[in-house]
Amino acid sequence: MTRHPAELALSEHDAALLDKSGFVADPAAAAAARLDRGIRMQELIHRSLSVIDAAERLGVSAARIRQRLADGTLWAFTSGRSRLLPPAQFTAAGGVRHLEKVMPRVAKDLHPLSLQALLTQPQPSLIVDGRPVSITAWLTGCASTARAINQAADVVTAAAWAST
Repeated sequence: MTRHPAELALSEHDAALLDKSGFVADPAAAAAARLDRGIRMQELIHRSLSVIDAAERLGVSAARIRQRLADGTLWAFTSGRSRLLPPAQFTAAGGVRHLEKVMPRVAKDLHPLSLQALLTQPQPSLIVDGRPVSITAWLTGCASTARAINQAADVVTAAAWAST
């Protein structure tokens, strides 16, 4: 669906907030950012797992995946009529170790791109060999103690607080 350029313009309220903050109005930049977000969302939808795919990956039934979604140990978003699970929750061989202890702290209304970024981008408080690592890398390679797992959970909690 092609949108008219006027539909891509900022609302008066948003423009006023940006002006007050010192941002320069650039409708082309705003349109480019929306386009980029749309492309990233389509890529995420394409790479995400269906409930059945997730069940196969984890070696469990689809009912077990739905149960884990209900108890918050896995996270999904709706796309059309499908529930999709972002790929950051999985490895090629199964699930990310210890993720079930972290995921219940994720805000339920988090945008799917934000969740994917939260789990895959380096986090300043998760350091390995002097470099920040992502939550999934931390849990997969480093988190063998309850304290280390709690460190990753604390990053998720901080992100949930920041999003409110």
